[in-house]
Amino acid sequence: MLFANPVFLFGLAALAIPVLIHLFNFRRYKKVWFTNVRFLQELQIETKKQSRLRQLLILLARLLAIAALVMAFARPYIPAPGGLRQSSAQQEVSIYIDNSFSMDAMATDGKLIEVARARAAEIAEAYSASDRFRLLTNDFEGRHERFVSRDEFIRFATEVQVSPATRNMTEVIRRLNDLPAGSQGMDHDAYLLSDFQRNTGSLAEASPDTSSHWFLVPLAAEKRNNLFIDTVFFSSPVHQAGQPVTLNARIFNASAEALEKIPVKLTINGVQKALASFSVEAGGTASIALPFTENAPGTQYGLVEITDYPVVYDDRFYLAWEVLPSIPVLAIHENEPDPYLDALFSGDSAIRFSGVPVRRIDYGSLYSKALLVLEGPAELPSGLRQELKRYLNSGGTVAVFPPAAGKLQDYNEFLAEFNLPGFGPVDTVRQRIAGINAESDLYNDVFEKSGSGRVVLPENVDLPVVFRHYALGTGTQTRVEVLLRLRNDRPFLITSPAGKGRIYLFAVPLNDKWSLFPKHTIFVPTLYKIALLSNPSRPLYFPCGGDAAVEIPADTLSGDEIFKVRKQDSGYEIIPEIRKMGTGITLLPHGQVKEAGFYEVTQGAKAIAGLAFNFDRRESDLACYTQAELSRQISRLPVKDIRILKEKKTPLTREIRQIRQGTQLWQLFVALALVFIACEIALVRFFRA
Repeated sequence: MLFANPVFLFGLAALAIPVLIHLFNFRRYKKVWFTNVRFLQELQIETKKQSRLRQLLILLARLLAIAALVMAFARPYIPAPGGLRQSSAQQEVSIYIDNSFSMDAMATDGKLIEVARARAAEIAEAYSASDRFRLLTNDFEGRHERFVSRDEFIRFATEVQVSPATRNMTEVIRRLNDLPAGSQGMDHDAYLLSDFQRNTGSLAEASPDTSSHWFLVPLAAEKRNNLFIDTVFFSSPVHQAGQPVTLNARIFNASAEALEKIPVKLTINGVQKALASFSVEAGGTASIALPFTENAPGTQYGLVEITDYPVVYDDRFYLAWEVLPSIPVLAIHENEPDPYLDALFSGDSAIRFSGVPVRRIDYGSLYSKALLVLEGPAELPSGLRQELKRYLNSGGTVAVFPPAAGKLQDYNEFLAEFNLPGFGPVDTVRQRIAGINAESDLYNDVFEKSGSGRVVLPENVDLPVVFRHYALGTGTQTRVEVLLRLRNDRPFLITSPAGKGRIYLFAVPLNDKWSLFPKHTIFVPTLYKIALLSNPSRPLYFPCGGDAAVEIPADTLSGDEIFKVRKQDSGYEIIPEIRKMGTGITLLPHGQVKEAGFYEVTQGAKAIAGLAFNFDRRESDLACYTQAELSRQISRLPVKDIRILKEKKTPLTREIRQIRQGTQLWQLFVALALVFIACEIALVRFFRA
């Protein structure tokens, strides 16, 4: 037991006063006349014994009452195990309220966010009104980057609402470690009020400041069941007006119960296009195929919906993509265009085909093309190689046919920029194409699939003959994919990412003296799919509150007009940062997009691109760490001054005061003093000699 005011213990010297009074008791005895001396002697003996006992009891009661009062003024307390010593100086307190979407889950006392606000107020009440307080939420708002009075802090805390911003505990603790100027050297307590989700609440990588006292306040939801749309994607990246496509939705059941016949709906541009139902096991994932036919060319806005409660923010998934009326393709040749390529693309309304000699190229027009086909010009000038590099880095696609005779060194230097294999010596051994990568994006929908969903080609399939070819390897680029392979196991057609774009590399020129590939039926789907896959596209969706870069066509930047990102059916709009990098334009929202939905990139009054934003799905899985798991994580941290405040019926105010001040005993001693005074009064009044 310790004392907050030990100087008052000198008051125990007052115990000598009742002792002295007792020793020098000059009370006069009352005379009682009796006729019989024998009876008087018996009465005197009996009265002396009773009086002595009564006086001793009264003395004891007085001593105990004085001692209890002195102890009460000395403020004794029993320190909690590892408890904090309350400082007389001003205290600084930082309180983090997790306001992510998972805090919308229901607890016994209401939503978790409401419980967190109430707990924050209770924590503040445990401190003195002269102490200073700082609030932190997932939004990392600038107005919270300072210490304020207790009343102002409580007002800030009551205004906290759920937000799409998602932070892990490492980020939060790093932010709490950064104290404002002037706070160094002061006593600092930090509180974390959160549900400590497994996706974001890990403390394994955290580095709490050793000079602060840390408290974890876990908040538990009554039910942690949630059904949410995890992601959506198309089966094929090719989009053409009037063509059927399939959108796949992956739905996760983050609960302990199996669900059956849950409806899911797909809406395109406000019109329902598909409706399906699914069943999913507890903790399982369901993949739902939603087939539909593409609309007319232009920006398409899709919405996938399910119904779930109480966490509803992740029941709607937005996506946006572009369907172009035609794909621009440019062929670069030596003097005359290749007749096979011209015959393939010239009569197709879905392809906007043109050709140009290598010495008459307008380099500025390259970036408006989705696909560039090098038809084997004899040489690649350094200027063209540089522009091709920039074109690929901006997301373009290049198909390369080597020259029958020319400067292979130009081609090899260009390919070496992307760690791709160059053209080796000519192999004149007659070969036949023997293998097709039917699982690749280029051929996955060209051949009929078996009942197992896989393409199985016949052993005697008729594939083109190759009379001579350049030896191709796979180079040092690990992402090289072989699409067509010769019988001698050498590649005939390979593809690889290059910058933000893609290169397709053939082992033969576009010439029937080298191979029968241009005359074979496989030539048509190969070149046609390369053109379709070259259609430039941006991601189907972006995360809310993130810094994801949005790329738009370079030719849209003109004049002094600025770009804006505007939410459809709303007056909300932002002005993003604009960066022109090489040939592309990048917009950086810098976390200003807070709401999920459909957005448009506008330049003046013109809409130039459609976007979709979705809330981060990390908050959708409501699985949280238990207190035992949090304790194990804390035990591995180098900082030992971390406590878990368990959820109890008693207010946090009392628990925190007990931790900071220990168990206070002065109330007990005041009560004992009153009891001893009452005993003295009872002895004086009812115990007579």
